[in-house]
Amino acid sequence: MAVFESVIDAIGNTPIVRLKRFAAPLKHNLWAKLEFLNPGGSVKDRIAKNMIEQAEREGKLKPGGWIVEATAGNTGIGLAMVAALKGYKLICIVSQKVSKDKVRLLERLGAEVVISPAGKKPGDPDHFISIAKRLTEERGAWFVDQFYNPDNAQVHYEVTGPEIWKQTDGKVDVIVAGAGTGGTLSGAGKYLKEKKPSVQAILADPVGSILADLYDGQTTTVGQYVIEGIGQDFIPGNFHSNVIDAAFRIIDEESVQAAYDLMKLEGVFAGSSSGCIAAAAAAYCKQLGGKGKNVLAILPDGGRGYMSTIYDDTWMSEKFPGKNLG
Repeated sequence: MAVFESVIDAIGNTPIVRLKRFAAPLKHNLWAKLEFLNPGGSVKDRIAKNMIEQAEREGKLKPGGWIVEATAGNTGIGLAMVAALKGYKLICIVSQKVSKDKVRLLERLGAEVVISPAGKKPGDPDHFISIAKRLTEERGAWFVDQFYNPDNAQVHYEVTGPEIWKQTDGKVDVIVAGAGTGGTLSGAGKYLKEKKPSVQAILADPVGSILADLYDGQTTTVGQYVIEGIGQDFIPGNFHSNVIDAAFRIIDEESVQAAYDLMKLEGVFAGSSSGCIAAAAAAYCKQLGGKGKNVLAILPDGGRGYMSTIYDDTWMSEKFPGKNLG
């Protein structure tokens, strides 16, 4: 059993499990990388650690200083964990869409949380990134800027990709991931393609996000969707479309149902974004020719952050009236 000097040293080396029952009708091998088993509960622990430590090395972050970030919750949680260990003060700006569970956890971890109105367009003064930039100036803080900070995708290129390669003994054929910032798919996908050019990188995108439409060159309109953490109403700087081979659009109902199926069939307690990615991976397998390919779904977070949303009966009946999901 590994013993670490601190909790952030325990980030990474998350397990990969085979989804046998979830993928029972498929002719390919569907695997899941359980990123919610990182200490802070999501794949975002990886970028939180790397971006803070790079900022320290570059002198952008001083001892006891302020950190500001616009987040859908998970990056903020990772940052709060690292900030608590290192003695930094953190402000997180989150949209009204973010679950109460994540907001409470951020607060318990010592972060100051600012709630921004949902549905604001990029550039609007009330958009969560605009608020983050304003607070950065007011507090004399370091703005993490996960959507454009290259240290985001870089850690997935330097760490996550090699980790997947080693765990699969180089037998991975396809990776499927969502894109909130784009860092996971861009970084890990780039590394794996360099090691094995035939590897396919597949984008899972909620219907209502613009990323899949833009990738396919289609006209797009921003829509509403309940999935948190992936999908976007702008193109993040860490979204490298040249790494992507195909994009799958998943409606909310499919994402939520997949999350419940993962729990009931595999014992994998996943969040809404993980449901979206698992659904996209299954859809890709169904249209993929041949048999026996190894398809890896990178599941970014678990279900405990969604007890007030997709795992709450009242919330579900309000969002999906008349639908029998779960």
